[in-house]
Amino acid sequence: MKKALLLVLFLLVVVAFIATLTPSKSPSDSNKPMIVVSTFALYDVLTHLAREHADVVMLVPFGVDVHTYEPTPQDMVNLEKSDLFVYSGAGLEPWTATFSHIANKLDMSVHVDLLTFEEQDSDKEDAHEHHHNAIDPHYWLDISNMIKVTNTLESVLIDLLGPHLSKTIDEHAASYRKGLQVLDQLYQKRLASCERDTIVVSHNAFGYLGKRYGFHIEALTALSPDAIPSAKTMAELSDLVKKRKLTTVFYESFVSDRLIQSIAKETDARVDVLQPLANITAEEAEQFQDYSLLMNINLQKLRHALKCQ
Repeated sequence: MKKALLLVLFLLVVVAFIATLTPSKSPSDSNKPMIVVSTFALYDVLTHLAREHADVVMLVPFGVDVHTYEPTPQDMVNLEKSDLFVYSGAGLEPWTATFSHIANKLDMSVHVDLLTFEEQDSDKEDAHEHHHNAIDPHYWLDISNMIKVTNTLESVLIDLLGPHLSKTIDEHAASYRKGLQVLDQLYQKRLASCERDTIVVSHNAFGYLGKRYGFHIEALTALSPDAIPSAKTMAELSDLVKKRKLTTVFYESFVSDRLIQSIAKETDARVDVLQPLANITAEEAEQFQDYSLLMNINLQKLRHALKCQ
């Protein structure tokens, strides 16, 4: 018995030793074209369209906030070796200026319809508050924009992978587009008749959802999730929650819930997470949750918050 146990232990040690001699696989080890992408929503489209025909790599690791991410030296190496760099644009990733020398890159924001809104400095409480127009970069939350993204990336992938894969990519894109169309119809139907017309969120990332499906967004902060709202803003939102009898207030996985919890405590509202899909958590990645699934989860939460029939 002891000899058998020793033999098993010996074999385990040998296997472990051999494993240390085997280099780990990196995107550059493959002969497939490598596509580096900055945000999850675009990553989802690319992985569904390219599938096994390309190595699609998220530049920002799962579980990390895209807004505050700082590229590493390894990111630079991957970008130098990549065949294509796809990023969201519209000011979401200011660090892309570092990659101006990368030749084969694609700013997806020029292929979609963008929203602008008036942004107010959150730390001003006097009569001289400063207002300016800002572009909302979270365009993928409008499903019609995701269809535009799919159309663009379909053409880009055919050019990158070659005409011999044209039919395959077209089929993948058609399937993905169909899923988006069904999802859009589901949103239209299930948010069509609601008692409430407003949600309160920690960060104003959901303007595209609100515009497309007919509800208002009130936020603690505008485009910057790290901004600190004024006491005036906090008080106004608390009053709004009470007056509109809102039962849920939302925050995001990568944003502290401290301030939204404060409003919830004052108004007896519950707190829930709404996923803006710039990136996903490590847990969501482990569960292979994709754009469609996460948007469905968002839909159920919105239906509850808006008290839809």
